[in-house]
Amino acid sequence: MNAIVGLCHFCEAHGPRPVFCTFTTDDEGHTTESANSTPQCTGCRSLGPETVLVTRDEDGSIYCSRESVPNAEVTAFLRQAAVRSITCEVSWSKEGGVVYFSDARGHVLSLTFQLKDTRARGLKRWFSIVVLMKDKMLLLNITPLLSENMQKIAKELQEYAATVYDEEQKVCSQRALRLNTGCNYFGQSRSLKNLTGQDDIFNKIHAKFTWMLKTGALNYTETLYTSQDLLNKIVPNGTKGISIYSPNACSVPTEEECMPLRVLESLLTKSVFRIVLYCALSGLNIVIKSNETPAKEIVKCLSRLLPVLDSECVPNIGIANEEQVVPSASKCVLEETQERQFLCRWPGVVPNKCPTLMNRIESAMSNNKFNDDVLHQHVKSLQLEWLGIARAIKSAVDASGAKSEPVTKLKQVFGVTPNDELLVNYWISAFCS
Repeated sequence: MNAIVGLCHFCEAHGPRPVFCTFTTDDEGHTTESANSTPQCTGCRSLGPETVLVTRDEDGSIYCSRESVPNAEVTAFLRQAAVRSITCEVSWSKEGGVVYFSDARGHVLSLTFQLKDTRARGLKRWFSIVVLMKDKMLLLNITPLLSENMQKIAKELQEYAATVYDEEQKVCSQRALRLNTGCNYFGQSRSLKNLTGQDDIFNKIHAKFTWMLKTGALNYTETLYTSQDLLNKIVPNGTKGISIYSPNACSVPTEEECMPLRVLESLLTKSVFRIVLYCALSGLNIVIKSNETPAKEIVKCLSRLLPVLDSECVPNIGIANEEQVVPSASKCVLEETQERQFLCRWPGVVPNKCPTLMNRIESAMSNNKFNDDVLHQHVKSLQLEWLGIARAIKSAVDASGAKSEPVTKLKQVFGVTPNDELLVNYWISAFCS
């Protein structure tokens, strides 16, 4: 876990200061170089500037404990955390730590506690354990785990200090001595070793801080969901059938298998192609009557505009039989004349504001930098994007109703305009079942 765990104290001569810190590193130099800080009293001293405690994990991680961090900026952050944790960010409930944030430097979890000391003002000394981290969400997620272990460390230190305090009080009651003599100065603050009576106290703290860093990394793991996993979690079996997650959803036939869209546009003329494009995307039926041009080639080309894997199963595009086909508001007849020209018979009119997907396909077709292969891949990506939008809206509609506020807000997020309603409704009914 990329964090720093520090032990801080309040020195009556120098104020709040960090005395010991543990961090993870991959730089071997941090295991040998001297600490930058020079403590001015015994209370502010822990290991000494030349001593570094090192633990090497099996995975190659190096855990170092020193009096200060090698980085000057982080050292300043640690000193600021010491000041805040002891002077203002104090939890009087004595239940867990306090989390406070700083986007400029980092985020801190701190636990403040007291140790008994016969030579301290009020017979107690203030200490704190701080965890410094840049990742706010990681810190929030592992706060319960860290707080529990910080409390255990604080309780253990308090027990050590209480034992020493009781022994010293048996020899001489400091409270009575101060009341009788009026003396309240007993020299420099004592080191944590003298305060707890444990010569190896910093080795023990190093082991516990190292365990916190390692356990924090092991207990917090992220699960990266793909969109398909997330949809299956929210709507079980919601991605079965033809969908953007099908194994061959992004496959595009080669030029030999399918007529390019630009060739179809040239064959039909641009005005006729726009009508056919609008009808195909919006779900209006298209009936093709041809004499010399194979109708199946046109159907296969138009099937590229819709999220279908089989060109023979396009729901709204078909080939006319011998009988006369009458056009209607929901049926567009594309008929080839004897001069190999195509006429479009449809009483409707393409709206001035077309669906967003149609506009983007037309824009891509007019882009000369796209060759036919790139164009078809681009159209496929646009098609999959709008299929995903249709599926998301369908799930929202099923959950809360077609005219509910969540559905309206979801459409705003996706950029679905009133011009897209016909297309989205058709895609939901035809391809999202």
